[in-house]
Formats: sequence, C-alpha cells, structure tokens
Amino acid sequence: MSVHITEHMTQVLDEQLAFIATTSRSGVPNLGPKGSIGVFDDSTLIYDETTGGKTLDNIRQGSPVVIAVVDRAWKNGYRFTGRAEILDAGDIFTARAQARAERGKSAQICSVLVHVDEISTFRPV
Repeated sequence: MSVHITEHMTQVLDEQLAFIATTSRSGVPNLGPKGSIGVFDDSTLIYDETTGGKTLDNIRQGSPVVIAVVDRAWKNGYRFTGRAEILDAGDIFTARAQARAERGKSAQICSVLVHVDEISTFRPV
C-alpha cells in the first residue's frame, strides 16, 4: 500500500507536538513526545533522538513505530505507523546536526527515519 503525507499533515506536524509509541521485546509500551518530528519526503518522517531512552532502545530492538499528532482546532489528528531506520552518520545525520548547531541546540545521538506504511485519522473525516 502506498502512502502520501499531505500538506495538511505536514502543517499539523509543524505546529503541534507529536508523540512516538514503541514497544519492548516483551511487549511493554513506551510513549514519549518528540519535538523534532517532521516530514522527510512524501512517505517518510524524521526526528532527532536526543534522550537515548526507552524509545531508542525499543527501535534498536526492532519495534514498529507509531507517531501520533493532534490538531486541537480540527479536533482530529493523524496516526503514522511504520518502520524506523537509525542514522548515526552520513549526509542526512550531518546536515541535521549542523542545523541543530545553528539553532544553538546540542547534537543529536542519532536521527531516525520513519518509513510510513499506514496513515489514519483518529476519527473519520
């Protein structure tokens, strides 16, 4: 199935705080905010991992990822389900580290691409 991240989805991700959900190998859920989540291309999201906590541990163990974001004015939101790819070197990682430095932020531990397999809303539109 092909997915397409729309302009509205991009706008909501830019304007609202998104949360990422993962699970451990034993099925323990983890949920946390990620302020750097944005659109990489029309089927991929990206964020910078700065805490190195349970979310990253779960991704390293192969957890699927769900990113959720709500537009309060719209009274709805999006759920992006996909597979994570960790980037700890290379052009994308370096460009994001440089952009963070220009904004006075510390370097990320890694950047994470989320290859989106499914997009849904929280209620029918």
